[in-house]
Amino acid sequence: MNVFIKGDEDMPKIIEDVENRILRAARERLLGGDLSSFSARGIAEDCGIAVGTIYNYYRDKESLMGAIMAQDWQAELTKAAEKIAAAPSVERGILCLYEAMVRFSRVYESVWAAAPTGEGFGSLYRSRHRLLLSQIEAQLVTLYGRFGPVPERGRLILLSELVLAASQHAEVGAANLVSFIRGGMGPCDISTENKEEQ
Repeated sequence: MNVFIKGDEDMPKIIEDVENRILRAARERLLGGDLSSFSARGIAEDCGIAVGTIYNYYRDKESLMGAIMAQDWQAELTKAAEKIAAAPSVERGILCLYEAMVRFSRVYESVWAAAPTGEGFGSLYRSRHRLLLSQIEAQLVTLYGRFGPVPERGRLILLSELVLAASQHAEVGAANLVSFIRGGMGPCDISTENKEEQ
């Protein structure tokens, strides 16, 4: 979409690719280290557009932040999918996914730490969490499908949560993730555990 702005001689000036310009300017401010500089007015000034033009594309600054993160995560996920497709084993493919999540998280950890958590944050968090898990699960289905049977969905969900947790907690990390994959994904006999308790 193009936007017309009055030029110096009262002639409209065409600004090409407005949404991508907004995203680039907003990304620079978002990752610049000071979340307080992330404002529609500042982004509009950086783009040479009216503030209202931003709201033609994004409901509020939180949805603009979300769009930036979603775009960056999708790029990271695409790169990871290529590595996963070439992985020599399930374990290595899972580590490729883990490493992609770590890289993405490192870029945004300061933003997440500084972002306000107001009304509606819980429902937004839950919906984004479910989306992320479904994306991880889809990669795992493809990966396992290359090497043999795909585990049941419940195990895939647990593994998706584990990959996510490992990427977010340094004390879990890659070594514990690999250890769990090697020994912790086998079947569990609940009846044996119950007999021991009696």
